[in-house]
Amino acid sequence: MSSTTQQHFLVGKRIIVAGAGIGGTVFCIALQQFLEKHGQHIQPSPLIDVYERETSMNVVGREGYSISIRSDGISEGMQTLQKLGLLDEMIAESNPGMNYTLFNADFIPLMEPKVPPIEGLPQTTMRIARTKLREILIKHMPSFAKIHWNCGITSAHELENGQVLVDLANGNQEQCDLLIVADGSNSKIRTILRPQHKLNFVGAISIMARTHPLEKFPPPLNITWGRAFSGDGNFLFIAPSDRTSAVWIVSYLSDTPRETKVAGTMSDVELDEILAEAKERTKSYSEPMPMLLKQTLPSSVAISNAKEVTPFRNHGSVIFIGDAQHAISSFGGNGANMAIMDGYQLAEQLVNANSLTEAIKAYDDQTIPRSEKAIQMSHQLIAVGHSHGEWKNLWQQS
Repeated sequence: MSSTTQQHFLVGKRIIVAGAGIGGTVFCIALQQFLEKHGQHIQPSPLIDVYERETSMNVVGREGYSISIRSDGISEGMQTLQKLGLLDEMIAESNPGMNYTLFNADFIPLMEPKVPPIEGLPQTTMRIARTKLREILIKHMPSFAKIHWNCGITSAHELENGQVLVDLANGNQEQCDLLIVADGSNSKIRTILRPQHKLNFVGAISIMARTHPLEKFPPPLNITWGRAFSGDGNFLFIAPSDRTSAVWIVSYLSDTPRETKVAGTMSDVELDEILAEAKERTKSYSEPMPMLLKQTLPSSVAISNAKEVTPFRNHGSVIFIGDAQHAISSFGGNGANMAIMDGYQLAEQLVNANSLTEAIKAYDDQTIPRSEKAIQMSHQLIAVGHSHGEWKNLWQQS
C-alpha cells in the first residue's frame, strides 16, 4: 500500500472464509505472512472465522486420493509453498516418484514432460496425499483464524451497507465485512449469489478407486505416475495415493453425465457391476492394472463426471477463489495448484492494495488467464486421451 493517511480497508475487519480446504487455509496462512511483513499499518488486524461442512479434515471420499503439485508455467504450487515456508515439510510427506509420465497400454513411456530445474527449488514436482497436504496446512493456520468444523455455510446475502450475512448449517447467522468463498466446485454460495456461473459437464465420466495397502508399489508406480492411452476410447490414470496404496481412474467419453456415486454409498451388487465395468474398460492394459483391480478397496469405488466452471470476475465484498471461481476437471491436473496460488495471491493483494476494488481486480487479473489456459489444456487432454487408435498408430509408426 502506498504512503497515505487513509486507514487501510482491512483494519479491524471481520473476514469469513467458506471452506477449510486448500485455498481457504492457504489464504489464512498467507495473510498472516503478509501482515507480518508489510501490514504494520493494518492495526488491529482482521479477524477470521473459517466455516467447514466436514466434521474434521479426515473425511471419506476424495481425501483418500493424492494430488500433483507442480512448478511449470501456469502451475506454480511448488514455488508458492516454498514462499509460505511449507515446501520442505510437504516434500518429506510426499509419495514415491517425482515425474509425471504418459504411457501406452503396456506402460511403456511415451512422453515424460519434465520441467527444467528451477533455481532454489529442491525438485520441480511432487505427488502428495490430499490428507497429508491438508494436515500440514491446518497445522500452520494462524491463531487469529478459527476453524469451525461441521458447520458449513448454507447461504449468503449481500447487504446494502457492503457487508455480507451468512446462514450457517447450525441455524445461526453471522455478519462479516468480507466473505472469501473457497467451498469448491459445487459451491452453494456461488449457486445463490452468482447463479449464472454454473458447473458444466465437459463430456467425460470417470470410475475410480484406490487399493488396499500394498507390500510394495509395482512398476512403474515405484518411480512415477501418470496416464496411459489405450486407443479404444478408455483413458487410464494410475498413481500412489499415499505411501502404501495406489489410485486408479478409468474414464470414457459421454454426451450426457452419469449418476454420481460417492465412495462408501453403494450396495455390494452395485460395486460388483461397477468393478466388472472397470475390468472391461481396462482390458487393453497390461500389468499393473489387473493387479490394481484385484487389490481394489471396495469402499473407495466412486463414479464422477468431469465438470468445470468458466472463470468469472469478482465484485463487491464476496470473493470467490479456487474451484468455486474456476473449477477445472481432474484432466487439467491443476486444481490444487490453482487453489494454492489463489489463496496466496489474494492475501498479497488485500494487504498491498489501496482499496478492496483494486485488490480484487489485481487478483482476478492473475487467476483468470491461468485458469482459462488450464481449462483449455484439460479439453485437449480429454479429446486426445479418449481417442480411438490415433495414439496407438502414432507410436507404432515412430
